[in-house]
Amino acid sequence: MSDAPTPRPFDAASDLDERAAPPSLDVSPNASQFASVVLDATNDPERDAEARRMIDEMFAEHRERLLRMIELRLQPELRSRVDANDVLQEAFIEAYRQLRGGISAPKVSSLVWLRLIVNQQLVTFYRRYCQTQKRNVGREISISAPRMQADPTSTSIFLVGKLTSPSLAARRAELTIKLRECLEKLDPDDREILSLRHFEQLSNRETAEELNVAPNVASVRYLRALKKFRVVLQAEKLDELLE
Repeated sequence: MSDAPTPRPFDAASDLDERAAPPSLDVSPNASQFASVVLDATNDPERDAEARRMIDEMFAEHRERLLRMIELRLQPELRSRVDANDVLQEAFIEAYRQLRGGISAPKVSSLVWLRLIVNQQLVTFYRRYCQTQKRNVGREISISAPRMQADPTSTSIFLVGKLTSPSLAARRAELTIKLRECLEKLDPDDREILSLRHFEQLSNRETAEELNVAPNVASVRYLRALKKFRVVLQAEKLDELLE
């Protein structure tokens, strides 16, 4: 990777080409929706600085939620090569590049837009380290889909690591294996919406935006998947993990 800004504060001034800069946006980074705009390349340092400030604020606002997303979706094969901050740094640079390069911002919330970019970086890292190099990195996964889905192993490690109950925390290794096995019993679509709503803590509207479905459809899918997961966990006497 090239030199990149530290995760906080996100300041790409020393890493990004200063030849082109976007004009002011008509929306704030905290707005519920992005405008569908195309940013014209200009040579205006003030507007360039404003764009950087807006990207900084978006990443600062959503940083913890993006890190949670990365922890849940970072494939086990990548964990010895890449950490969450590496992915976040590259996502920042790509988000800035897209805004100043004249790419239309989609009509989704700022969080979902950033998540889409983070997902692109996860796929890029996977291709770089696990597909283009002839190394024994374990299983191969399909990344033909536009999304890097939540990984059962990474999800189980993340969730068990958050346990505070002394009785459960003492069984972390055992619970990690059991929880992974429970997740693997679900269909990929059920695992995905569970991750979005329950583990990554997206709202129903944000989940619908990310999956490109109507909110009522997202809600039905989530409730159905949650019911299936509870049945699986109850059979293993692990249903308290969903509390």
